[in-house]
Amino acid sequence: MTFSRLTATFLCFCGIFCGCSEKPLPAASEPEILDYFVNPSSQARLKLAAERADSATIIAAFRSARNGFATGIQKAWLTDTAGSSYCLGYVTPAAIASDTTYPLIIYLHGGTGSPRNDKGDSAFRMLSDLADTFKLFIASPSANRDTPWWSAGGLYRILQALRFMSLHYPINPDKVFLAGVSDGATGCYAAANTIPAPFAGFIAVSGFGGMLPMVGMPIAPGNLKGRPIYNVNAGHDRIYPIENVEDFIHTLQDQGVSVLSKVYPDELHGFSYRDKEMGTLANMLRTWSKPLLRRISWTFIDGFPNCPDDILDCKTVSREAELAGFWSHDTLSLRWKGIDAVTLYFPTVTAPRKVVCNLLSDEGKTRTCSAAKLTWLESLDLMVHTGFPKFFRENVYRIKF
Repeated sequence: MTFSRLTATFLCFCGIFCGCSEKPLPAASEPEILDYFVNPSSQARLKLAAERADSATIIAAFRSARNGFATGIQKAWLTDTAGSSYCLGYVTPAAIASDTTYPLIIYLHGGTGSPRNDKGDSAFRMLSDLADTFKLFIASPSANRDTPWWSAGGLYRILQALRFMSLHYPINPDKVFLAGVSDGATGCYAAANTIPAPFAGFIAVSGFGGMLPMVGMPIAPGNLKGRPIYNVNAGHDRIYPIENVEDFIHTLQDQGVSVLSKVYPDELHGFSYRDKEMGTLANMLRTWSKPLLRRISWTFIDGFPNCPDDILDCKTVSREAELAGFWSHDTLSLRWKGIDAVTLYFPTVTAPRKVVCNLLSDEGKTRTCSAAKLTWLESLDLMVHTGFPKFFRENVYRIKF
């Protein structure tokens, strides 16, 4: 072997073992970024973690996603966490202004006992009369007996439908509503109990949130307090007796949950009387907006996606994990149970980059918390959590208990 080849071999080994000539990370592509936003699987995250990107790349990807998406009645096929395909049907305003955002109603259909995965194809038509009053989007994902709305997979589909719509269309982040009839109404209670953060309020018709514990989801009244719930039932409903429904509603109201209840005494199960409700629903779309909160109150529901206000990520060490807190000027006071570490985001709180955090434990600990510096992938994760492809750079804090 010649001297030059020996030298080259030595330099090669030096580069491998000493890191003298590390190869730069490959660049993340626009399709990878967009696919991760809609369908953030752990496998996709591992791949993106080995790639590089910057804010300009991400912004360019999101801008490209707005190009060429059609108006009118549309449908798309999405893939959920289990790898199952399902249909998302939706309708848009006839004309969409580039400098305006619009309300979105995600509508959950009933009859989830079917094996079909396309019942959302045109389910949005149940509320399409509202489009005569407002320029808005209505989207209806699909559920079935293997993935009902109150399952972890069903809740994932609801959040995925939001991300799909906000990626491709100008959705107002303060005006996203969740509505459902029958099983879809029960799904509204499941979402209010576990994933309320993106929504301005919930509209539940001819369902029964009281069945959630019977299908494996404990009800946490504190979780339900963050948003208004409009509950409508029929007096002659043979599936959900009105006495049971009213007992459940009164129990929630007694615990401080904001539930407005209406009963149509002579009607049957379903929503055949929806023409009588369009005015009420239109008024809710006008007056309900995503609230600005300065408090945290959350009980983690084990086994389900937890998407509460202000809590981005949490490492729990108990199946009974809770976090509560409030802001006072630049001081954040927290109580916790069964939590080891948490990442918090306060988009509506004006605070310096360093805040005083009072950990209200038996020891009465107090510490100063610095705002977290997010990597590009963590910024993307934050967008996934909020449901909107928008950069959030401030007021993110990591706390170790």
